Amino acid sequence: MWIIVEIVIVVLIIVSAFDSMFYLTGAGFEPLERPFFLIIRPDAEPLLLTPLLDRDHLKKAYNINPDKVHSYWEYPAQQGRGWSDRLTDLIGSAESIGVEPTLKQEFFVPLASHKPHMLPLVEELRLIKTDTEIRIIRRAAYYADMAIQRLLAASYYGASVAEGFAKTSSVMAPMIRNVPDWDPLTSSVLMASWAAPFSAQPHSIPRLYDALKDGPHVALALTRCNGYAAECERTYFTALPDARSIAAFDAMMEARRLAFSFVKPGMPCADLDARVNAFLAAEGYGDEEQRLHRTGHGFGLGNHEAPWIAAGSDQVLEENMVISIEPGIYADILGGTRHSNTILVTRDGYEILTKSPSDIDSMTMKGMRLGARFKGWTVRRTLQI
Repeated sequence: MWIIVEIVIVVLIIVSAFDSMFYLTGAGFEPLERPFFLIIRPDAEPLLLTPLLDRDHLKKAYNINPDKVHSYWEYPAQQGRGWSDRLTDLIGSAESIGVEPTLKQEFFVPLASHKPHMLPLVEELRLIKTDTEIRIIRRAAYYADMAIQRLLAASYYGASVAEGFAKTSSVMAPMIRNVPDWDPLTSSVLMASWAAPFSAQPHSIPRLYDALKDGPHVALALTRCNGYAAECERTYFTALPDARSIAAFDAMMEARRLAFSFVKPGMPCADLDARVNAFLAAEGYGDEEQRLHRTGHGFGLGNHEAPWIAAGSDQVLEENMVISIEPGIYADILGGTRHSNTILVTRDGYEILTKSPSDIDSMTMKGMRLGARFKGWTVRRTLQI
C-alpha cells in the first residue's frame, strides 16, 4: 500500500487578519476597507505594508523595524499604486507562499501566481497563552464580572432591557480610568440582558423595550481590554422561578460541575463535550433544539476562537489555554438557561477567572428594588420607551 504525504514548503508567510497582526506586532489599527499585510520570511526581517494614511503611526509595531514599514497610495488606487502592486513588489519572485485561512478572496486572487497555501500558523501559536496574555485576560474578566453585577443591579420585575444597556458606561469608564495603557481601538464592553422567553435565542438581538418578567433571563457581559477578551453570563430571575425553570437551572448547574471536573491538560475537547451532552440527554435535554450549541470555546484576541469544546473537535486541552464552559438548555416558551465563565486551564486542572455568583438564590432578584426602579424610570423617560 502506498501512502502519499504532501509536503508544503513555503518561502514566506503573509499575515493580514487584524487579530493575527496585533498578536505579532502589538499594533492596533482600524483596517476598514484598506488592507494591511505583514510579510514574514525565515531569513530576513519582517515587512509591513500599510496604507500611506497609516504608515507613520504603524511604526509603533514592536517587532518591525520602522524602515521596514512600506505603504501604498489608496484604496482603490490607479494602476501601479495600489496594495496589490506594492505587495507583488515586496513578495518578489517567491513561488510558494503561505496565507491565513481567513484571507479574503479579494486578496487571494492577486496572489494566485505565487501558489498560496492556507496555513493556520498564527492561530496555532495563539492557542497557548503567555503569562502576559493571561494577565490581560484576567483584567478583562474583572470587567466582565463588573458588567454582570451592573446588569443584575439594574434588574427588577418589569425592568426593560434598555436599563441594562444604559449601564455600559459604568463599566467602560473605570476601564478607561484604571488601565494605564488603555487602547480605544482594542477595548470594548458589550453587556445586555436577554429577557425570557427570548433568552432561548442566545444569538438574537435584545430589543430595548423587552421586559424582564417571569422566566429565566440571561445576562451577558463580553469585555475586551487592550485586545484580549473575557466573558461572563448568568441566568437569573426577577420573579420566583417555577418548577420547570428550577429543573432546567439545576440540570445546567450539574452539567457545568461535570464539565469543570474534566478540564485539565490532556483532555480531548470532543470527549468533554460528548460527556456533557450525554448527561443532559439522560436528564431529558437531549434534543438539539434544547441544546443549540457546544459546551465551550476558546478566548484570547477573539471572543470565539480555538480550542473548540465541541464533539467535532480534534483539539486537546493544554496548560494555559483559556476557554469558556457554558452548557445551555433552551425552550422557546420558557426561555434559556446558561451560565458562562472564562476558565484558565492550569497544570493540574483549572482556575475560574470570572467570579460572579452562580447559585439560584443569588440569581433570584428579591424585594421591590426601589433604587433600581427609579433609575430605570429615568432611562425609560430619556429613551421614551
